[in-house]
Amino acid sequence: MIVYEGLKTDFLNSCERDAIAIEIEENILTKLGRHTPKAEFRSWENSLNYMYKVLNDAEIPSDSGVAIEYSIPQTSKRIDFIISGYGEKNEPGAVIVELKQWDSLKEVKGPDALVDT
Repeated sequence: MIVYEGLKTDFLNSCERDAIAIEIEENILTKLGRHTPKAEFRSWENSLNYMYKVLNDAEIPSDSGVAIEYSIPQTSKRIDFIISGYGEKNEPGAVIVELKQWDSLKEVKGPDALVDT
């Protein structure tokens, strides 16, 4: 199940209206029947404003798909943010983003893409 889905333009518009966290909260109540803890709501407000800055780029097609809080079937795991669309040769693709609330980080020497938080 996906808690929020729409096009890049929908996501950007919701962020510009400061409504994205509220929309997600309402969808969780409707789809899952649960209320959102305040800390989770604040994390959406913070993280999704950064995703707004990332997606507010003309090189990312306006019809790219955005999915937030995708629950992986038959597990209790969720994917925070997915950007999907088609490439130049009409091949499907997706970018999965894991959002974190870090105070600081340090690079870990060795394998790529590792940090100490």
